[in-house]
Amino acid sequence: MKFAVLPLFLSLAALSSAATEERKRAPEAWLPSGGSPNGEEGVVLTFFLRSDDTQIKAEFLDRSNPRSDNFGKWLSNEQVHSLTAPTAEAVDEVTRYLSSFGSVTSKTPNSDILTVRTTFAKAEEMLDAKYGTYSHKETGHKIHRSMSYEIPSEIREHVALVGPTTRFPKPSQAMKLKSSDDDESLKSYSNSPDNLRALYSVNDVLGGTASKNNQAVTAFLGQYYSESDLAKFWEKEFPAGADTPIKLMGDATTGRAGVESMLDIEYMPAMGALNPTEFWGFSGASPMDDADEPFLTWLSTVSNTTDDEVPLVFSTSYGEDETVEVPSDYADRINTEFMKCGLRGISLLFASGDSGAASDAGTCPGDKFMPMWPAGSPYVTAVGGTTGGSMPESAWSGSSGGFSDVFAAPDWQADVTASYAANTDDDMPDSSYFNATGRGFPDIAAQACACPCSSGIFGLLNDARLAAGKSSLGFLNQILYSNPDALNDVTEGVQGGCGRTSGFPAKKGWDAVTGLGSPNYEKLLDVVMALP
Repeated sequence: MKFAVLPLFLSLAALSSAATEERKRAPEAWLPSGGSPNGEEGVVLTFFLRSDDTQIKAEFLDRSNPRSDNFGKWLSNEQVHSLTAPTAEAVDEVTRYLSSFGSVTSKTPNSDILTVRTTFAKAEEMLDAKYGTYSHKETGHKIHRSMSYEIPSEIREHVALVGPTTRFPKPSQAMKLKSSDDDESLKSYSNSPDNLRALYSVNDVLGGTASKNNQAVTAFLGQYYSESDLAKFWEKEFPAGADTPIKLMGDATTGRAGVESMLDIEYMPAMGALNPTEFWGFSGASPMDDADEPFLTWLSTVSNTTDDEVPLVFSTSYGEDETVEVPSDYADRINTEFMKCGLRGISLLFASGDSGAASDAGTCPGDKFMPMWPAGSPYVTAVGGTTGGSMPESAWSGSSGGFSDVFAAPDWQADVTASYAANTDDDMPDSSYFNATGRGFPDIAAQACACPCSSGIFGLLNDARLAAGKSSLGFLNQILYSNPDALNDVTEGVQGGCGRTSGFPAKKGWDAVTGLGSPNYEKLLDVVMALP
């Protein structure tokens, strides 16, 4: 079943078409800087070809359903790509056309993602685009983007989206670099590994007992990894994690450490200790210094990584304003990539965001709350934030959450989201601020560093299943919504809103700020070990 696109806002999503994508202006965090890139400067354009997702969607939902006889019977990468393969004619036509502009490379086994290494001058000619240079307000990081582009008529019927074009990364993906003072300042809003392990009933459990149970965090735009910083963290905070194998992947891994990237690579293995952990870093420039779009580069890399090597859990702190940033054609095609991961037994966890119910700019355009993407996708697990450091936890006011304006609530959560949206308590926001029938997010929540913390716990659960000869967990949501008692329900706290309007409150059961609640390892272990 294809989820309906809800015509609630005249946004970028509404203005886009299969052929053209455009935006009125850059996000507030990005300022025009230095005019246009040199026409001879290199750029790697990524072309995502169209595919019929009917069969892959059915297989994805069936094999991740704990009540299905096919649960956990994941497909190989080759089998997944056979389900989504474009026609040979489509691949040939797109390859032939792109070859006239540069060197073409297939990034997936079925060639549904192609890249062409070219120049900005040729990219502008091909896409009827005008690239400009933009600088991030806080960090000075520079990228090249266009306010519009058009898929060439010669290949329009075969191509769903192209990048880098109109996409701007979320500001948190270009955070400040870590300074020598940060270790102390971070303690004001983070939890020690020992406390988190006790809080979520992990205690002294360690992983590393099963083979091929890799887990990974992602980092974009100069959020680098530092081996020495991680060693200091292990020494001070969690010596038991020091033996966790760390592997670096991507074109931008080492350098001056970023706050966000180091928190992720510290807390995922702090919870899933001894499970081999990978740092997937992408800079927004290819290995030959050509500009690219790091999020798309990450997806194509996952799709091209073998089953023996691909991580089984990814923690990602990437997110954007859904309504103004994410055209529905774009979301549909990226959802196919998410489903491809799930069918391989890979769990994708995304942070829900840190702007409460508002947009990244702290506003509610048109007196509407702003959903986040990819957290609002029905094919990933979204992780919100809690606070307090002890039980009972409270919803963190900055935790983003709400209801998608692009995707309807899927069957596995429709009952609980509808019940929450229908709540008439005085602390609920007016229903005019949100789409009550949309996909609700987040799905779960945890204390500071919520996404890597939760991901590490699911890495431990994978370790237990794999050691017992069972499959990895894959897409988590149908398991979680079928077993809400395996999570710590959060019923206190309220999300930040806009102006005088508060965001969503935490409630008994699922709510739009903490989801079903925080992970309880012992209870979840009983659940997942009872599955086939």
